Amino acid sequence: MSKTFEKGFLKFLFFFTLLLCPFLLKRMGMKNFLLTFLLNGFTNGIIDKFIVNRKLIKYPVRLLKRDFRIHVLFDFLLYPVTSILINETTKKDGVIITVCKTLSFVSVIVLVEMWAEKYTKLIRWSRKWNWYYSFLSMTVKSLLNRMIIGSLRKTTTEKTT
Repeated sequence: MSKTFEKGFLKFLFFFTLLLCPFLLKRMGMKNFLLTFLLNGFTNGIIDKFIVNRKLIKYPVRLLKRDFRIHVLFDFLLYPVTSILINETTKKDGVIITVCKTLSFVSVIVLVEMWAEKYTKLIRWSRKWNWYYSFLSMTVKSLLNRMIIGSLRKTTTEKTT
């Protein structure tokens, strides 16, 4: 695919995700939105920097290419918003349903990543990396994030009652 398509695709994802944010913010409230968003974004940046520095993944076409080797759009906007969606859709669910819903969200992300790796220059995996590493790492990270946010929510509601 052409670099023009790839840049356009990234810009579309950027604006689409930005359009989702006000609706999620209204639904969740500022505190929960920011807590989930910032926790996820912060940890994404650290993990992606580690993976990129180990040359396990490259992002040949990305936004802010001159300034960052990590995928800023995914790390600091797309995945944090997905994390917000996971937390919001599972906040009243038990463990099994939460795991199933998280697996559904992560599966979609990994399928898009596999498509992008095969047909575009948005991402390149080294021979030491494969889709199941992405799947496992995002699943574990999403569930840990959900546990932390769930615990904080529970603590906050206990203090207010």
